[in-house]
Amino acid sequence: MRVYQEVLPNSCLLILTDSDGWAGLAPLARALRWAMRQPQRRVWVDCSSLADLSAHALFLLRQGADRLRQRGGCLVLCHPPPSLSEPRAEGPPPGYQVAASLLDADQV
Repeated sequence: MRVYQEVLPNSCLLILTDSDGWAGLAPLARALRWAMRQPQRRVWVDCSSLADLSAHALFLLRQGADRLRQRGGCLVLCHPPPSLSEPRAEGPPPGYQVAASLLDADQV
């Protein structure tokens, strides 16, 4: 996985992409730590280039969302993969918000 990072006026944008090489989830973990250090308290995660998100990636996103919420912020997953649109088994809420697009993320 590769992660591109961008600071926007009111949020941080993380763009997740598949990569040919095996980088594991270290780039996602680094990008989330980077986003936590920014003054913006809203983090948008663009998943439009991903076919799916692993359970471990979702775990990292949930941890990041929990930390942001403790600081008065939020994490918004944009363009979620189809697997996240399927009904979830009962359990705790994911912690992050979901928006159909980046344009919708500002409304969440």
